[in-house]
Amino acid sequence: METAVTLPFADGEYRFWLGLPQLVELERACGDTSILTLEERLRGSIGVEADDFVFAGGGAAMIRDVRHIIRLGLIGGNQAVIDGEQSEVGPIRAGQIIDAYVCPARPLEEAVVLAWRILHSVIYTVRLKKKATAKPETESPSTKAG
Repeated sequence: METAVTLPFADGEYRFWLGLPQLVELERACGDTSILTLEERLRGSIGVEADDFVFAGGGAAMIRDVRHIIRLGLIGGNQAVIDGEQSEVGPIRAGQIIDAYVCPARPLEEAVVLAWRILHSVIYTVRLKKKATAKPETESPSTKAG
């Protein structure tokens, strides 16, 4: 199941995805903190208003964590649509976007919701598939030897 999320952000619409390399880097960069703990910290400041998620204040969100989540999500997603044109988002571009559009350049409340959505997508949309078991073939009455 797809764990990426595409959302309006900065100067366009960006695909955010945290693959295993990004998840390992995220946990390391955030003080060896589990992504489950990071998501829980962010969730503490998220509310719902008019059927949309909003910053409600409180919680234990850290600017460092929020910036890392969004930056690594941009790198993992590696896709943007800006003014109708598709482009890639590598590490350098991701860093530039973070500096221009995430706290302290913009209010922290904007970034907290985005960071939470990225982590929430990774954690709650992963579904393990059950291993398919082969059904035993049954003979139909017309194929039975008589």
